[in-house]
Amino acid sequence: MVAATFLASNADASTLLYGLDFNDLNEQNLTNLGSGTTAIGRTNGYINWSGDDLPLADGGYAHRVNGGTFNISSSSGIDGINLSTGFSVGLHLKNGNNPVWQNALSITFGTTTIRVEMTSSNQWVIYNGADIGIPQGTLLFQADPGNWDYLGLTFQGDKMNVYKNGQLTNSITTGLSDSTLVTGIRGGGEHAATNSQVYIDNVAVYDGVLNGNDFAYLSQHAMPAELVPEPASASLSLLGLASLLMRRRRK
Repeated sequence: MVAATFLASNADASTLLYGLDFNDLNEQNLTNLGSGTTAIGRTNGYINWSGDDLPLADGGYAHRVNGGTFNISSSSGIDGINLSTGFSVGLHLKNGNNPVWQNALSITFGTTTIRVEMTSSNQWVIYNGADIGIPQGTLLFQADPGNWDYLGLTFQGDKMNVYKNGQLTNSITTGLSDSTLVTGIRGGGEHAATNSQVYIDNVAVYDGVLNGNDFAYLSQHAMPAELVPEPASASLSLLGLASLLMRRRRK
């Protein structure tokens, strides 16, 4: 039992660095629910926030109409994020019934900004990533108009994984490296304000690399301050160790 307690306590938890829940958004401020110190700025975006959608039990989506999004940026690298140990971004996404090319989120690595975009074919894709080894139009997943999905993205070194509602949908080897700086995470990307029918909410940025179980949890629950790795694989190892010890004890 001592060995089991020791091994379980060594599991690395991922900490919520930046969490934005727009249910409580007012006209002036965005509230950072996490522990990161990089300032979050309010910018003009084109995301059409709507107050009439209630997809989750913990509250409605959005609060402000036509604009008002967020920008976490630092030219020296966003506090708490690095590609050596990895980081993860998760958020709810929805597109309306008239799909057009629109940004929902952008992430800047050094001077290259990749964009999560909705296409005219109801697909969420990564665009503008060719300079860092992410092909233009890299498919994230197919969307159903009017339905909310939870997108999970993880980055570590040159590896990028994509999840839809906790299910792995794509795994990409990029041109990023451990030393690449993450200098910006922004809602709405760089486009001008417009009525887009694109919605996002519950943006979560964690240090470390989350897995499918983590993103599945976030798709249905509020953002915890820490996500502790599922004990499944560790438990199997511990059960094997316990069985071995029991066998030795019986001999």
